[in-house]
Amino acid sequence: MCKKNQQKSHTLVFGLTADPIHQGHKQVILNSFTFAKQQNLSLEKFLLVPTYQPNLIADKQRPRTAFNHRLEMCELVANEIIKRYKYPVYVSDIEKQLFLKFNNKSFSFETLQAISAPHKLFVLSADHFAGRWPKFRKWLNWKQLVEANGLMIHQRPGHGINHGFINRLRDINSDVFVVKDLPTIEISSTLLRAELIKHEKPDDSYLSERVFKYIQKHSIYAKSVSSTNE
Repeated sequence: MCKKNQQKSHTLVFGLTADPIHQGHKQVILNSFTFAKQQNLSLEKFLLVPTYQPNLIADKQRPRTAFNHRLEMCELVANEIIKRYKYPVYVSDIEKQLFLKFNNKSFSFETLQAISAPHKLFVLSADHFAGRWPKFRKWLNWKQLVEANGLMIHQRPGHGINHGFINRLRDINSDVFVVKDLPTIEISSTLLRAELIKHEKPDDSYLSERVFKYIQKHSIYAKSVSSTNE
């Protein structure tokens, strides 16, 4: 997998709505391990962290499916990757734990603080770092987040990264990595939900068969949407 680094063994943290989790998300996970191997980064584990009650910014929408279903769909994908690739991919319900304890919406800075692991890298998409005024600058305590955790940024077609901003982030923490020149799958959960609501089966290249069968079994996108709480 990744060559052993005696100084650091990173934990990757990937926050996502997972409504539903799709093959684009899976490709991000696989690309993370490929990139780590290329860069001789040692990885301890990869954590999938589905949102519970997120603080919404920009064009994001609240999850439309119950948390327990979104968590289980993440587990299905993690198990697929473990079985096929032997990568240490796990799922965390930390955002639910934080909400039940503090009754507050989730902020990434606070979620990362609550995850007990040294040398964390926050996995994000390039669209948060694109343009003259990157959206990432609107995040709560973004400077402190980078200083404490580092970043692994995955490029996406149509989202040109602001490299000047990336250099600024690297002045805060040298562990800011940009993953590029690896396969990407362009699909959104919004488009998948639209197909599923119409009882259409998405292509396997967009949604795993196990996740699709789970969605069918529980009629998740049948007629009406569920609450974010169980």
